[in-house]
Amino acid sequence: MGSLLKMEKKVQFQRNLLYLSHLRIRKKGEVLNQVLVHIVLVGLIFAIFVFATAGRINGRDVKQQVLEKELALLIDSAEGGMEFGIQKAMINGKINNVEIKEGRVYVTVEGLAATKGYPYFSKYSVSVREEGNKFVVSVR
Repeated sequence: MGSLLKMEKKVQFQRNLLYLSHLRIRKKGEVLNQVLVHIVLVGLIFAIFVFATAGRINGRDVKQQVLEKELALLIDSAEGGMEFGIQKAMINGKINNVEIKEGRVYVTVEGLAATKGYPYFSKYSVSVREEGNKFVVSVR
């Protein structure tokens, strides 16, 4: 009788062990599914973010602001008697007009009129003239 009881306990232990190992495999599968779902959701959120900002980064108004800031920085660093040219056809778009008014640089890019401009700080007189396919900024 004693050996039968030991045998029965051994069989019960093996069943419990098999059941627990089955649960562990099932949990690993569930964890893998959860990880995959999280990766997909993060990927979707990232893709939405990239597509939402891509249109804004390449917008004409951003190109215009970049050009205005670059010109203002060039004027700030220029010394008296310097001139520099700005090509009308640039990587940031076609420049239609460059104006200097009241200490600000205004650039019209692809028909988008400048509104705020970008301030520059120079003790010299600054002027702009158009020569063929470029604008020449003179600092005197």
